[in-house]
Amino acid sequence: MLLDLQADTVHQGELALDADEAVDRSALMGALDKLNDRFGRGTLKVASEGLAGDKRAWSMRQQMRTPHYTTSWNDVSTARA
Repeated sequence: MLLDLQADTVHQGELALDADEAVDRSALMGALDKLNDRFGRGTLKVASEGLAGDKRAWSMRQQMRTPHYTTSWNDVSTARA
């Protein structure tokens, strides 16, 4: 049940989600613009645009979402032996 447990001296690194400022995304944005020109405005979007507003065709169901065990001590599982 409890596999891959590690000593408390092991440090887990963080996932780097910040965009690298040195990355040139002009080719990617150019391709996105060409596809939207060809197939109609709003055909493709970047994820950061979101789906809010009148244009939202769907929304995520959140009734079965996982507990907040990464951000709330009350949701951390307890193992007893």
